[in-house]
Amino acid sequence: MILEQTGKICDGLYGTGYHFIPAFLLTSPAPVLFDAGVAAMGPRYLSDIGTILGSTDALHYLLLTHSHYDHCGAAPFLKKKIPALRIGAESHAADVLQKPSAVQLMRALNDNFAHVFSDVIGTDYIPFDPVVVDVILKEGDEPDLGGGWSVRVLETPGHTRDSLSYYIPRIKALIAGEAGGVFHNGCIQPEFSSSYSDYVTSLEKMAALDVEVLALAHQRILTGEDAGAYLKDSLSATVFFKTRIEEYLDRFNGDREKTVEAIAAEDYDDTVQMQQDKKSFLLNLEAKVRVVADGR
Repeated sequence: MILEQTGKICDGLYGTGYHFIPAFLLTSPAPVLFDAGVAAMGPRYLSDIGTILGSTDALHYLLLTHSHYDHCGAAPFLKKKIPALRIGAESHAADVLQKPSAVQLMRALNDNFAHVFSDVIGTDYIPFDPVVVDVILKEGDEPDLGGGWSVRVLETPGHTRDSLSYYIPRIKALIAGEAGGVFHNGCIQPEFSSSYSDYVTSLEKMAALDVEVLALAHQRILTGEDAGAYLKDSLSATVFFKTRIEEYLDRFNGDREKTVEAIAAEDYDDTVQMQQDKKSFLLNLEAKVRVVADGR
């Protein structure tokens, strides 16, 4: 089954915010929010958390999949509103979220997102500020959330150096961030922004899991057979997209800028615009072309 909405996904797991920029809430005895979307949607996430848990103060953990602006954007807002909240991320992400230049870029991207999608998410200004990570997470960590609930940490680099995914054994759910790619216009868009080889290895690791619920970073949640099939299809789409980039680089004698322009002209349309602003789309595409051109 393919779901394209927020709300209850299965027993214990909920989508909050909007389906194209969700944060996922696990209602274990020590509740966990996975990712924090964009800054401007902080009030919406907070409202949904309060409705589902009965009190926003009940939220125990915020676990980030990686340090991109649309996955950690509301973390400062949520920490301010829930002071006892413990934020977890990979060690490199912890450094990035304190780095002045990275914070400045993420603030600009969050502000741009808020401007582009103001008609959907509202016009309240929520700034992005440096984020202090309380818990450094690594491969194999498995925080006990009480009541038989736990979450297993998987290092899944390739989209970013600091990408983590989270497997919840009790419900066989995988929170994949963008380590598994995203849906755009009915197709899987690979997201190997830091390393193609690492990205493929991470996909293979996730595909080997027993997954009945796959919560993707944007737009779709897959359950049952669709969850496992997606991860295998994502591997095929990744190989195809790399080949496509290589063909354009050959056509343009290695010119990366022309390669980006050609692919963007084919792939970015009004359907994509509803999910991702063009500035962010181009930054991601430039990174993927660079990865292929550099043989990473």
